[in-house]
Amino acid sequence: MSHEPYAELAAGYALDALEPEERERFRTHVAGCPECQAALASYAETLVALSRELPRVTAPPEVKTALLRRIATAPPVIHPDRSRSRRRGPALWGASLAAAAALLLYLGLQVGALRRQLAGLAEEAATLRAETARQRGLLALLGAPGTQAVALEGRSPSPAARGRIWWNGDRRAGFFLASGLPALPAGMTYQLWVISEGRPTSAGTFAVDPRGEGWLRVEPLPGVIRAEVFAVTLEPAGGRPAPSGEMYLAGKATS
Repeated sequence: MSHEPYAELAAGYALDALEPEERERFRTHVAGCPECQAALASYAETLVALSRELPRVTAPPEVKTALLRRIATAPPVIHPDRSRSRRRGPALWGASLAAAAALLLYLGLQVGALRRQLAGLAEEAATLRAETARQRGLLALLGAPGTQAVALEGRSPSPAARGRIWWNGDRRAGFFLASGLPALPAGMTYQLWVISEGRPTSAGTFAVDPRGEGWLRVEPLPGVIRAEVFAVTLEPAGGRPAPSGEMYLAGKATS
């Protein structure tokens, strides 16, 4: 029987492009065919030579797993005396095809890496746009009519601490800065309160750096009618619905 069909199957086997039935037919044939075994050996040598010239690319884990599985299930390859091989055409054609396959694999990995880089850059750009929008919103809040600056003084736990909040009553939102606060104990946080009509509303929690400085952007608080007092207390991590710890900062809003 002519070896031409099996030479084509050998090339397809190297590319992992055979249908299950063709793959099984080739595996059965190649076990007893020195010429087809020589063709497979030629593919391997070509791929090894090509890999020395291409830049190194780390393949994804799934590619490595698939290659190891193919190696484990591949039929044994016998290296016959090449001077006795009567047909070199199919082997050369298959080797070229295997080289092309290796090049396509390399280019595919490069394209995949480039796509991942582009996706990362797009994500960073989206984050930057969102942060820029937040900063513009903050600047608009600070410069809006009706925004007032309220100073907060340190209380007995830390009399040297200071705070300041820029509060806009129309928007019921603001921006708070603190300095000189003690380092937070484990499992604790600072919590800012807006007291309106004698009722405290949480404006959020914040931490401080080693210098005792911290900040908090106060999002709109629909329940606040008119801010009267701003205060900071020490609370368990996550904050509390109502003040329960010592007060570290406090200040009255101007009328």
